This record gives sequence, C-alpha cells and structure tokens, in this order.
Amino acid sequence: MLVLWWAPGSLLDLADVMAAYAVIRDVSEGYLLPLVTHLQGMVGIAADARSVILDSFLSSRVAFVGKGPVDQVIAAFLDQALSETRYFESPVAAEAWARDKAVDDHRPAVPRLPTY
Repeated sequence: MLVLWWAPGSLLDLADVMAAYAVIRDVSEGYLLPLVTHLQGMVGIAADARSVILDSFLSSRVAFVGKGPVDQVIAAFLDQALSETRYFESPVAAEAWARDKAVDDHRPAVPRLPTY
C-alpha cells in the first residue's frame, strides 16, 4: 500500500500530479497497489491536474482521507477516476479499505498516463 500526503494549503497543479505519479510508478514497480491520499487542508486541484488524475490508472483503489467539507468536495471531484475511490475521515478506516482487496490487485499496471 502507498500513502500520499498533500501539504495543507496546496493547490495542486499539473506539475505536482505528474511528479507524484512518477514516484508512484517508481515505487510500485509497475504494479497496481492501493493508495491512501491525505487531502486534509488542501485548497483545490487545477483543471488540467484533475483531468490527469481522472484519466490515469496507477492504483488499484484510492482512499481519500479528509477532515471537512472542502476535503469531501475535492474527493468528490475525483470520484470518477478509473481506480475505485472512497472518502474517509478516519485514516485507519481508509487504510483498512484500501488493503481490503490488496491481494487480488497485485497485477501489472495498465500504462494509461498522458504525456505533457
């Protein structure tokens, strides 16, 4: 399982997302692993960054962790991603859900990343 923390106050742009994806690809060694993404305190996601997230398939499932309505709205904007997603306010519950299908999801990743 992978864990990604976005800094409070972040407004993610395309460069942020592409840099995170490069690390995810490197660490996962080509496998689809579950991902827990902490959104707490983010400001938002730029439209082009959101498009990349929605059109890419790097994780088997993504648990978004937040602590309020802004985080919940950000997660809702990403709910149409190719990977299965769910929003949580509890990091423990998010990790448990992300790991739930981890045994079945260790398969090679489908290379669907756009190039910019």
